Amino acid sequence: MRLASKNTVVAADNRHVICRTNPVSLPDFTDKRREATRPPAFRGENFERDFDSNTLFYDAVQVSKSKVALFAPPFFNLARDVATTNFISGAGTRKARTRHLDRHAQLWLDIPEQAGPIQALGELGSFTFQVSPNESEMFRDRRVIFTMSKDNPIEWILDWVRFNRDIHGADAVLIYDNGSSAYDSATLSAALRSVAGIQCSVVMEWPFKYGPQGANSWDHWDSDFCQLGAWEHARWRFLQNARSAMNSDTDELVLSKTGQSVFEAAEQSWTGLVRYRGRWIIGVDDGIRDMHKAPYRHADFSILMPPKYEFSRLVMRRDANECLPKWTVVPARCPTHAQWHVHSIFSWWASYFCTRDFSFRHFREIGSNWKYQRTNRVPFDPSIHTADQALMDAFQRVDWEN
Repeated sequence: MRLASKNTVVAADNRHVICRTNPVSLPDFTDKRREATRPPAFRGENFERDFDSNTLFYDAVQVSKSKVALFAPPFFNLARDVATTNFISGAGTRKARTRHLDRHAQLWLDIPEQAGPIQALGELGSFTFQVSPNESEMFRDRRVIFTMSKDNPIEWILDWVRFNRDIHGADAVLIYDNGSSAYDSATLSAALRSVAGIQCSVVMEWPFKYGPQGANSWDHWDSDFCQLGAWEHARWRFLQNARSAMNSDTDELVLSKTGQSVFEAAEQSWTGLVRYRGRWIIGVDDGIRDMHKAPYRHADFSILMPPKYEFSRLVMRRDANECLPKWTVVPARCPTHAQWHVHSIFSWWASYFCTRDFSFRHFREIGSNWKYQRTNRVPFDPSIHTADQALMDAFQRVDWEN
């Protein structure tokens, strides 16, 4: 079930909370809808079902004492109407400054704290919305792991938390729950609260359409707005004062070649950012393990997927089985104009480089196959399948029970 309360923040205690957004939906006040830009020939059969045509913006956040930011999917055909809108509050009437980012848009308003609800008037229509508080103090000086999750078994989430706690020194967790139905937010929050050493956590309810994926690895990545909106929202509502923050999925675990924490590496870096590539960890049929055991855990797997070298579009030889990079950042040192993206931080030169001191392991069987079927096993072949000793050594350092 879902929690019925519409309060912005529901506190389980003063350190572990459940948060909600103050969204605005187009059907509430207008017949206009966001129209997709992807050519119809490249839309899959479920494109219309998955495309978010209704959300005008996800949340309005008091990002500082004098500024409010609205985080939104790209406006597309609505852009002109949004640009003509006036925003009225106790601080007076304001026009918004618009930021058009990759699959994401923001409106910034000069409105001080405690100015009350904001009314919007313009060609798009009339609507009123509340402003969500800035929660950055909660994560001040914390080393935060953040992710988006939907219906992942709580055992997987807690193992991901424990690994990052014991291997990298994480002491705080931010989870964007994308509409889970297997459990409610209170259950997930209570589970996070039970993990020793985690000083604070937020379960951020984010019940928006994830959006259609691209046609392949390169083409038509134009309609999956949800996670990119969440990452910018996380940056400005929660993580401005974090000591450092790791962008990681629950099926990804970061390893260090030197033994240094990835948080420490980011904090000591002169850019405030470390970015690193990944390798797949797969399940193989070795004739020993029970293939029907459920659920599997991270520590049940240690076999590296072998490299697969081929030429890219730029006629460069690359490993097609290598995972796209992830990153850890000191938020206060990230340029304000940059965009927090899934695999890099856009418009920041420091994000063009990857370090070899860290890499992450991407677990094929720690997933729900929501994007594609990835849990089919292959027979164990000792000539190509090798155990990841560094991963197994890291597993030995984790307290999986507490």
